[in-house]
Amino acid sequence: MPFKPFKPGNNANPAGRPRGVRNRLAGTVFADVLEFWNEPVKDGSTMTKGKAALLNAWRERPHDFVKSVFAIMPREFVVENIVTELADSELETMIDTLRRQRALDEKLNVN
Repeated sequence: MPFKPFKPGNNANPAGRPRGVRNRLAGTVFADVLEFWNEPVKDGSTMTKGKAALLNAWRERPHDFVKSVFAIMPREFVVENIVTELADSELETMIDTLRRQRALDEKLNVN
């Protein structure tokens, strides 16, 4: 008997995956991680497991630590904070510098 793919809505679960199941799972995982992250390293300590892990990563592999921190930060947040702290003249200088760098990059790539 040849393979016949299921038609939409005609499978073992016609309703498909219930709405929000994936979100509930992710929420549960995040809640578990957050609970572990906030546990003290030992009874009576103010140092949490999460902070201890960050300090260890910073000491052992600072380059990877920095990459990890920036990987989880939204890019818009970083750019907005930098831009809002600069004066207009500094922004104009930065834009001019970026334009010159882009022109140089384009020139080097063409030749």
